[in-house]
Amino acid sequence: MTTKDATTEKTVPKSIHIDFLDQSSDDSNLEDSNTLAKEYTLDIPRIPSVELPLHVSGRPESVTKAVSMCGGIDKIKEMLKKSTDPEVENYLELYLNDMKTKDGTENSFFNEHPIIGKPVPYRDSSVVLKVVMPKGTMKKHEGNIQKSLASLHSKDYKITPVAVVDNTIKFREMSDFQYRLDNVPAANEYVQSFGSLEWQNIKQLVDSVPDNDTMPQENISNLIFNRGLKSPSSDYQLPPPPRLSMIGFPHLYKYKKNPLAVKKADGVSEVKGSYIKNYQLFLHTLGDDVKIPLQPHKSLQNDYKIAKETNIYPGTKESSKFYESLEECLSILEQLFEKRPIWIKRHLDGIIPKRIHHTLKIALALITYRFTMGPWRNTYIKFGCDPRSSKEYAKYQTEYFKIERKLLSSQTVRKNIPKLNEPVFESNIPGDIDTRFRFDGKQIPWYLMLQIDMLICEPNVAEVYDKVEYLETPNEITGWFSELDLVKIRRIVKYELGCLAQGNLDFNKYKLKYFKTMQYVKESLINEKDIKESQAVDADGDIDMDNDSNGNKGDNNKSKEITPGDIEDEDDDDNGIIAGEVDEDALDAEESDSNDNIRIADAMEDEITQSKENFDLSSANFQDVVARIMESDPETAKRLQAELEGFVNINKI
Repeated sequence: MTTKDATTEKTVPKSIHIDFLDQSSDDSNLEDSNTLAKEYTLDIPRIPSVELPLHVSGRPESVTKAVSMCGGIDKIKEMLKKSTDPEVENYLELYLNDMKTKDGTENSFFNEHPIIGKPVPYRDSSVVLKVVMPKGTMKKHEGNIQKSLASLHSKDYKITPVAVVDNTIKFREMSDFQYRLDNVPAANEYVQSFGSLEWQNIKQLVDSVPDNDTMPQENISNLIFNRGLKSPSSDYQLPPPPRLSMIGFPHLYKYKKNPLAVKKADGVSEVKGSYIKNYQLFLHTLGDDVKIPLQPHKSLQNDYKIAKETNIYPGTKESSKFYESLEECLSILEQLFEKRPIWIKRHLDGIIPKRIHHTLKIALALITYRFTMGPWRNTYIKFGCDPRSSKEYAKYQTEYFKIERKLLSSQTVRKNIPKLNEPVFESNIPGDIDTRFRFDGKQIPWYLMLQIDMLICEPNVAEVYDKVEYLETPNEITGWFSELDLVKIRRIVKYELGCLAQGNLDFNKYKLKYFKTMQYVKESLINEKDIKESQAVDADGDIDMDNDSNGNKGDNNKSKEITPGDIEDEDDDDNGIIAGEVDEDALDAEESDSNDNIRIADAMEDEITQSKENFDLSSANFQDVVARIMESDPETAKRLQAELEGFVNINKI
């Protein structure tokens, strides 16, 4: 964020919401309460950035010092340039110490280690705004840009987007205590002798060391230390540890123990397995200059080549039979990607057999690549397949829908939403996508990241889809579709999902007709007469969520006339359904495929045996018991899971 106070510019490391309307309490000053904020094009320069864990002021000397701590501007430019290459692993080193002694010489002694920063290209884009306001406004409000803007009329300041930050190097490592050894005699002697690489200095140091005691262990118990003497803080003669923290990154709150670590009957812990690297290829933009990968990462090719020659995949043991399972998984995937070149991994989870599912991530990395943004985000695309090349790939674009928390607060709604808790399951259609992933207007799908062809089972969506006019070239926002066509589809799905979540299967046909015949993306541009001709006078298709504790409905259940204002408000509410806004938690779980190493058990049977030995019925929950029953009697387990909700304490029966 760049702000300009008269002739002075300042950098504010905050993101704010800016209302372009007059925020005065006097509504008479507003010509139109429904006036839209001014739109700005984002066809502006893309710039990189470095996010430092430092307090950097706007003074040139402060910026210069921060840059030098990262190795200089040339080093930063080199790292930012490399970060766009998916096959190059690189990082930037930030030294908290200036690495120089008092006389100005370089000093990299002992634990003056750097913090590692890694690039995150195209994942956390942000807009740099230039804010111009009257001189003295920022000073009057103590540099607070929000208060400064709130105190001004909209005509008294100007806000302009000047750049988009789409490539950022971030430092997420923990910073621990480090010791400066400038005043330590032993450290200075080392730097001046061995550090200088001058033989004369080294020889002088060696000659100054007294003869070594050949038996230093003798009489050690008779040594007397004078604890009363206070040593100065600068007299630190022992070399400090290289690092004080045992881990580079702090643990997440959702920390999980190593699933391969088991505890034997004698209480001894043992890790029965290993980890192997997942080299999934990612593309970070849909630009014309981006070339579609034709083969997997070079390191993955090398691992696979070794596995073919030795029948053992690198990082696994022969007993795990990982390579044999991987070959079987690849054979199945090759057939699936011949029929359908773009898949969502959740759909594949139900097709790949459970006994070889642990090889799926490696197998996908061997035959597919992924986009981190755009209409095909969160999908696996066959090598050589370019979804930008033909309109036939439009049906594989993804749309995301999310049920809001305010809706999920209802017990009734939670019961109406199906859950797929098992990471590995069996599709109800052998070799194809489970029907419960499709949206037909009669049930809520298992997974709300839906490809377009998973939506056209619903008649109203299919009606819009059949009339779609594709764009000449796809864009990063709507792909092959026009914005209006996607808005129509999203509106229909959001409305019906909201109704289904509330247990209402009787959709309002007038609302659906309105959604299908929309002429503009923004309803405020629609002629009021056209709206009234295409909609009903009541909205009883919705179920009122404002019920009291006894289930009685409030006044909001009464019929009322729908106005353009209601339609506009409904865009924000939409029956408690959000569309187009990606749930970062869901994506983190899905996209962790590229970040996490793959866990491989050395011997699956041993692991199952150990888990059975450690199973404690007194502490197991309902799902644990069902999972145990599933191993020997799947039919009974499924019946129990469907008919029972959990355990009841015997004292409460």
